[in-house]
Amino acid sequence: MALHTSSLGRRAVAAISLCTAAFAGTASAADSSVLIGVVFPTQNQARWATEEKIFVARAQANGDKVIFQYSNESAATQKNQVESMIQRGVKVLVLVAIDPVAAADLVKEAQAKGIKVIGYDRFVVGAKPSYNVGRDFYETGNLQASTAKQLFPSGDFALIRGDKATLAQVEMSKAYNDVLVNKPGINVVYDTLTPGWETATAQREVEAALQKNPNVKAVVVMWDNGGQAAVQALKSAGKKPGEVYVSGSDASTPSLRYIAQGWQTQSVWAPIDKTALKAADVAHALGTRVAPPAPTTTVNGVPTFYVPQVNVTKANLCEFITKIAPAGWVTAKDVFGPEGKSCE
Repeated sequence: MALHTSSLGRRAVAAISLCTAAFAGTASAADSSVLIGVVFPTQNQARWATEEKIFVARAQANGDKVIFQYSNESAATQKNQVESMIQRGVKVLVLVAIDPVAAADLVKEAQAKGIKVIGYDRFVVGAKPSYNVGRDFYETGNLQASTAKQLFPSGDFALIRGDKATLAQVEMSKAYNDVLVNKPGINVVYDTLTPGWETATAQREVEAALQKNPNVKAVVVMWDNGGQAAVQALKSAGKKPGEVYVSGSDASTPSLRYIAQGWQTQSVWAPIDKTALKAADVAHALGTRVAPPAPTTTVNGVPTFYVPQVNVTKANLCEFITKIAPAGWVTAKDVFGPEGKSCE
């Protein structure tokens, strides 16, 4: 027997069909939305706040939601934050490892719950995340050490390294050792680690190096805050701009000012905007189970995307400010002052 539908019935069926279609569309949209947990190391450096904004904007454009936490350079805090994110049901975890060895357990714990993990900038040791995004820290250290050697092929050098536990320090130290240690003409008169990458500690170490040997030609420092600390020590010792080589990384505004003034010689820039954008896109891909963007290399079995780095010096300072740095990072006025060079 045929089923006949009245006009009212047909409208009801049509309405139900529309609701069903709408619900299906909503479910499909929900399925493509990824909850991403991000754990960054500190809010004491300008770069991390900038990267957070860029990452969140891209994730939202991809239809994803983000939970952000800062560990204040504490491995114990990071552990609590990661475990909280696991409980909150994140699909993807983006992790800047405070302690690369301890963080391996966090990666394994997340993966045991089916969570994809992306190593960001500071990678883990002893576990295999799904993907890594960041810089090649050996290249960073090589740029710093090689530039110092080019400017001063011989003389007394001081090496101010970062925190012993971090992979960044380990990889940059390999480059320092390859380029500077036990090399003809280079006399390393002071060589130290800096627990917690503490700026005050770095300044004390440079002061000690200058007291031990006032004729130091180069203070090779791994990070910008440390480079700025070295400048303060040099000023206190009566040095003049350009008299001693000083390095750094991240192209922070205070260091760019010192480069303009001749106090700091260089800073290695790893484009944080490209790093954050790539990580957000990889997180979306992993969370929606599609192929992530192609890596540039594979490190210890982990697909890894290395961003290209730039050696920022006085020679290319204006190019960096106007063409290389992301919008909002720095202006000519920030670097040269309101009455200074315009870079136009």
